[in-house]
Order: sequence, then structure tokens, then C-alpha cells
Amino acid sequence: MRFLRGPARVVGALVAVIMIMGMTPAQAASSSLLCRGFVGCLTEGLGSAGYRLVFRDSHWNMAPGHSCTNYVAYRLSKGRVVARPTGAVDAATWGPAARREGIPVTSTPRPGDIAWWKANYHGASAAGHVAYVESVRKDGRIVVSEDNFDDSFAWRIMPRGSSSWPSGFIRFPESDGRPSGKLISVESPSAGVIDFWGASSDPDAAPGKRDYLVSIGGPRDQAGVETFTFSSGYFRFHWIKTLRTKTPSTMYLYALNAPGTAGEDRLLGVRTFRVKTPTAVSARLVDSSISRARRPQVRVRVGPGEARGVVDVLRGSKRIGRVTISSPSRRTVTLPRQPKGRARLTVVYRGSKYHARSSTSVVLRVR
Repeated sequence: MRFLRGPARVVGALVAVIMIMGMTPAQAASSSLLCRGFVGCLTEGLGSAGYRLVFRDSHWNMAPGHSCTNYVAYRLSKGRVVARPTGAVDAATWGPAARREGIPVTSTPRPGDIAWWKANYHGASAAGHVAYVESVRKDGRIVVSEDNFDDSFAWRIMPRGSSSWPSGFIRFPESDGRPSGKLISVESPSAGVIDFWGASSDPDAAPGKRDYLVSIGGPRDQAGVETFTFSSGYFRFHWIKTLRTKTPSTMYLYALNAPGTAGEDRLLGVRTFRVKTPTAVSARLVDSSISRARRPQVRVRVGPGEARGVVDVLRGSKRIGRVTISSPSRRTVTLPRQPKGRARLTVVYRGSKYHARSSTSVVLRVR
């Protein structure tokens, strides 16, 4: 997340920033630099609201150091309690993420708004850009403070409608301090296991791990539900858990409010799912010893009986046979003629949305 800059020239008391994204001199003159660097801006009486003391720390789990998103996240979390929208990662994503959560993205700026540039727009890089609106002049010009990757802190001023004007202005509302976020997805990759993704932040909590509670089968505190807790230090998190529950069920994901802070626990989402059922594939050869002229046959069965899907027969890593189990769950696979000798054949049930993968083997002797 950076705003692309090039050489600058003095215009009176201001320095015009020459952008390098193919801007003309007239376009470059539309954005003027008021100061650059923590010390330079402090000398001009334009500070960083304390960011120079903490810019190496991460705010809202953004990349620490010189970063536009980390600086803006700091301003939103200093003296204000503002929740990070789900999906707000690179600066370019901030506007769409805000809109999805009903946060206004307006064309009319106010002090305290976040100026937002979409990707490759008016001098922004492919990652977009964000800045903090410090003031709005009577003539419509805005003054912003900002930071950039591999660059330095700065204040700029730009006229309305100029070639450096932002895509929009995000007007973040105050938060009551409770966590925000969502349950993104849940699936069962193997028997008895769930695999889920979510995203959450606690706007008034100190940096560090966040605690979550999962309730399976119903809301928490309801009799008979299965619950577990976990912690994650990331805004977007991923967790895998083996469950006692083996039937179709419902998952409730809660973000736990940090102790000693305002707000309360937050339900991030509810999803129905089905844990994959363990399976057992069994196989036997119609004849385990045959002549070279005959084609081997393998009788396959997959349990439980409602399991459906594809069964492959492998010789080493090469597939030599395939059958689809539908109903009933027993099938006979006729294989191509095999070379003389002893061979171990692997029979693999590939699994399905609701049933886990399983395998077995048989030994064939060809005379």
C-alpha cells in the first residue's frame, strides 16, 4: 500500500509531488506536499498523532512500519474505537469491504474520514492507498496525512476533482468495543474433522491473540452441545478440529470480548455442515491366481452402505481399473490382463462430500 511518488519541485511554500504513473506536469501540480518525514513534519508543526513512536508496531494486524494501512489503522484506533471491516486487507480492498458492512463511502470528505484510492487510481499503486483526512479547506481542498511502504510519513494537500483526488472517503462509525467479523466457511475434509475459516478484530483490545468459542449442535450454554475454544493472533484465521459429533450439525462461532474492555462477546456466524463419516473399503479377487490369458476381477464393497463415489484399482501408481459405487455398494471390477508375476493391487475409495476416503489391498499372482 503506497502512493507512487517521483521528484518534487517547490511552488511557493509548497512542494508539488510529481507522480510516476504517467502523470503530466499539470496533473502533478494538483497534489502538493506540505511536509515529509516524522521530523520534517514536526518541524512544520504537523505531527503524526504519536505514530512516530509506535510505527514499528502492528495496528489492526496490518504490516508494521511505513505502511499506509498501518498508519490509518493507528489513527482509527487512537482516541476512537473503530472496528476493522471483514475483508479490509490491502488499501484497495478497504472501500469495497466498508460498503459490504454498510459503512458509508462518500464523495464528500469530512475531517476524520479515510481518503481511499482504489488500485492504480490517481497515482496509487496496484495495492491502492489510504490516508487520514486532517481538514477540509473552504475552497474544497483536502489536507491528508499518510505513510507509505519503503517511503516516509507525509502531509499533502489536493484540490477537489484533481488527478490526485481519492476514489472516495470512508466514514467509519464509532464502535461499542465488541469484536466484529464473520465466519467465512466450514467443511469436513476427513472423517470426524471440521476445517473452518473466519475473520475478526476487537477494536479496543491490546495487540495479541484473540479468543474464540465454537459451539456445535446449538448456541452456547444450550444443553447437549459440544464446545471448544481456541486463540489466534491473526485477523483472518484458520482452524482444524476433530469432533465427537458425527452427524449433520450446526456450528456457532463466537468472538470473545477481551476482558476489561468495553463491549461483549459477538456471534460471528452460524453454518450447517456434515462431518464426513469414516468408511471401510473391502476387496477380494474372484481368483487370486490366474493364467496370463485371463483378466483379473476384483469384488469391491464400500461401507457404510450409503457411501457413494469412485473406487480406483492401482498397480503401483498406475490406475488399471475404476468403478462407480452407487447402489448397491458392491461392484465387480474387471481389469486388463496383467504380466506374469506377483503384484499387490491397491483398491482406493476416493470419498465423497459426506464420506471419507479409505483403501485396502489384494495380492494377485499371474502364472
